[in-house]
Amino acid sequence: MSGATRSVRRGRAAVVAVGVALAGAMGAGVVYAGPIDGRSEVAAAVVPGVEAEAERRVVSVLKGLLPEGKVREVPGDGGGATLGAYAKGAVVLDDGEGPALVSVALGRTDSPALDLVSLAGCPDGPGGVGRWGPKGTCTKRVLPDGSDLLLVQDRVAPYGERDAVVWSARLITPDGSMLTATELNAPAAEGAAPTREVPPLSQQRLTELVTAGEWRTLLDSFPRRDGGEVEPGAPSGFELLDTLEPLLPPGLRHFGRAGGTSPTHFAHLRVDDGKGEAAVEVTVDHRGTNDTDEPRVEERNGPAPWSGEGVLHRSVTVTRPGGFRVTVTAYNTSRPLVAEPTRGTPPLSVGQLRVIAGSGTWDRFR
Repeated sequence: MSGATRSVRRGRAAVVAVGVALAGAMGAGVVYAGPIDGRSEVAAAVVPGVEAEAERRVVSVLKGLLPEGKVREVPGDGGGATLGAYAKGAVVLDDGEGPALVSVALGRTDSPALDLVSLAGCPDGPGGVGRWGPKGTCTKRVLPDGSDLLLVQDRVAPYGERDAVVWSARLITPDGSMLTATELNAPAAEGAAPTREVPPLSQQRLTELVTAGEWRTLLDSFPRRDGGEVEPGAPSGFELLDTLEPLLPPGLRHFGRAGGTSPTHFAHLRVDDGKGEAAVEVTVDHRGTNDTDEPRVEERNGPAPWSGEGVLHRSVTVTRPGGFRVTVTAYNTSRPLVAEPTRGTPPLSVGQLRVIAGSGTWDRFR
């Protein structure tokens, strides 16, 4: 996927979508840690709310957590794609064994920029190894606090023993905070030869880096979808998709699930009825207002907010008495935030969305 710049509706400002060639070689993922989800498709990076001050704070914390050595700051994420990050930073660390790029991206699983990316699973492969076979490894663990930790060791490309090595760690906490650290055995994400056999941080040091308490203040400052905390007892993203998929009409193939095991209000997946791929998303929470005895229905049909030019959406929110609400939205593109339309109209009519959002099967989450 080549680099592209698109105007994106963001309310008061536009953001820039940037495709990175290196990410194409490594697969989609947060920062440029492509091995994490094992997909070859590249999602362009849309980085909402990233400011210079946030970058300085990230770099300051990162430098304090690294081992002794010479540290040189580099702009942004060092040349990788930072998908869905609210803050990011990168440095080149030389511990005496050779300079190496180390970067960190912080965000949330409910960021609208995280577009249909599998966040917390190892890529397919025999024996649980990485996408490059025996040259890569992928390990997933659940920490005592319920956080998902994904550790990946892989190569940028499987073509030789001197290919750049990329190691990464991704932490997803129960409240939806997400932190990804990535390191190379080279001083730059592209155009630089390896300077050492392996990156400078072991898997244990990467784990300590992403789980450090020093990140908490930054993570807690990020906006959350619908502007609030994840409610106690909220379902996981996969539970939402398990409820949504049986309600979709026959003939609508669904795939590309983006949910996760952490509590959330939001999940989405890709669908295709033979007329082009599209996205369907669902949001479930208790933040609605309805003091009547009957469900209240809101319908929206037209240009999609947070999306590129020509992206349309159809959306229905059904708020039950007491405030429990379900919103189901369909788009005419498979990646609403970063992609151009892939079909003329969304694959679900407003009537179909009304039936799905009003289904009694959602009451399990009330």
